[in-house]
Amino acid sequence: MKRLFLAIGLALFLTPLFLAAAETTLPPPTTKGGKPLFDALASRASAPGGANFPSRALDPQDLSTLLWAGSGLNRPGRWTVPFAMGVEPYVRIYVFGPEEVALYNWSRHSLLQVEEGDWRSRVNPQGFARAASHILVFVSDKTPLQGKGGIPEVWDKWLGVATGAMTQDIYLAADALGIGARYAETMDQPFLREILTIPSGEAPLAILALGKR
Repeated sequence: MKRLFLAIGLALFLTPLFLAAAETTLPPPTTKGGKPLFDALASRASAPGGANFPSRALDPQDLSTLLWAGSGLNRPGRWTVPFAMGVEPYVRIYVFGPEEVALYNWSRHSLLQVEEGDWRSRVNPQGFARAASHILVFVSDKTPLQGKGGIPEVWDKWLGVATGAMTQDIYLAADALGIGARYAETMDQPFLREILTIPSGEAPLAILALGKR
């Protein structure tokens, strides 16, 4: 019995440590300088597919800036992209990297680990995705919209608009940082639903493969 209580006590003591290890605080995003906006618009383009996709690794600063551009806070209670009725982001960004799968937590500007290991090759069967340093997966989360007076029939439109705004912001930030990006809607839906534990009524919407030039 003493051993049982000791094991339970040890588990309770260690649990916060494991929980803390599962969250990684990102460095502050780059918000100054970079390429002028109209220059970035003029040069914005999808990175080439296949063997020519840029595959150098992103560093934490790169990832921090790109995720912040996608749905980070740029002032109290507001984000870098518009969300209907000013509610919290209703499109989540999951990051598939060489060591883990993580969820971007915009409120803490951190990554919450979902799964250990490298699962990038399972997201999309095309060569550019397999060569990518990181793959961002955009997933609907209608929870913030519920009870806010919105009309469920138009939520899918809002999801599409938000995903477009988020990916375009990331495209522009990536161009300014010398990072290649490629948008796609082709993905392994059953795999993503399983590994990300996506509930019924929600769905993966798009992916964005990233690699340093």
